[in-house]
Amino acid sequence: MPDVIDHFKYSFIQLADIPDCIRIVVENFDEFQQHPEYVSLWFEQRIVNNPWQADLPGIGVGVSLDGQAIGFRAMFGQPWWFNGQATVIAFCANTSVDSSFRGKGLATGLIDHSRQFAEITGSVTAGNITQKAYKKLGFSEIGGSDNDFFRLRIGYGGSWEKRVGKFLGRWLGGWFDLSLRMRNAKLRGSGFHLQEVLRCDGEFDQFWERAKLGYVSCLERSSRYLNWRLFDYPTCPLRLFALRDAAGKLRAYAIWHRQSFGDAISMAVLRDVFYPLDDEPALQTLLYYLFAYWRENGISWGSLEVASPSLTSLFRSLGYEAVPSRGNRYLIYREPPLADNILQNWYRSGIDGDYFDHPL
Repeated sequence: MPDVIDHFKYSFIQLADIPDCIRIVVENFDEFQQHPEYVSLWFEQRIVNNPWQADLPGIGVGVSLDGQAIGFRAMFGQPWWFNGQATVIAFCANTSVDSSFRGKGLATGLIDHSRQFAEITGSVTAGNITQKAYKKLGFSEIGGSDNDFFRLRIGYGGSWEKRVGKFLGRWLGGWFDLSLRMRNAKLRGSGFHLQEVLRCDGEFDQFWERAKLGYVSCLERSSRYLNWRLFDYPTCPLRLFALRDAAGKLRAYAIWHRQSFGDAISMAVLRDVFYPLDDEPALQTLLYYLFAYWRENGISWGSLEVASPSLTSLFRSLGYEAVPSRGNRYLIYREPPLADNILQNWYRSGIDGDYFDHPL
């Protein structure tokens, strides 16, 4: 690069271009005009303070006209375990174009040029229309017909509080929750306990080294990455809960956050679970204790936004509701194309991507 087409110039952009990127977002998206700090925070946390960004040739791809920035595609680096080797993947977080130039194919041009940004580039969100551009440009869809998200009822307390008030609502909710407790009882294993983690140490590194060998492709979950993403430079109030056995050994963990909808209704979003793939009893027990914790804290619904063939099979067997997400896809580009076994076994997590609209 650079490349000039019809007077539009595409080039890799650097840290000095961040103010222009923020300006483009704020000027062209109403939801950020009142809170431009959300965009600034994302660039600060996810790009400027990203230890893996130096492995990439910049912070993304930009397009300009007569020297004026009119669009960009932000790409942030993530450490990855890929087919038995450690690498860095560039993920798109947002593609923004000045509304005055929309309809001229600039967004497609940005996607096109981002393919050259790293050996493997990806996007974890793409609308129905944009997906056609991705397919023409050779991106591979991960996850079959959709992203394999699932949803389940966690508790009835919030719904009843909304209808009849706090005191009576809690009492009625407790009665209705009995069926949910019975539904989840089959997941429980003995001798385990759940513990919230506020900092990851060498134990998590040992766990990662032990578990990663069973995965074909997944985000690196070293203590360095987890601390950076969850505790040192967060863009969303994520919480990490660890499952330990009777000896105190770490067996699995979950990362989640809570979304409130007002009127006592809230949803817990499961962004990640990690466990050795040959330890499904630990996974199921983790889910049991996690769902119980959510229920005890008045959460009404759970959204499971982590997927793999084994997880999808488990969630379906448990009767959780599949939530089609054809407008929100996970797409990866690599040349030569990824092998089928990698595409089919890609471990997809809600912490793979990150967006401007998750304020702390």
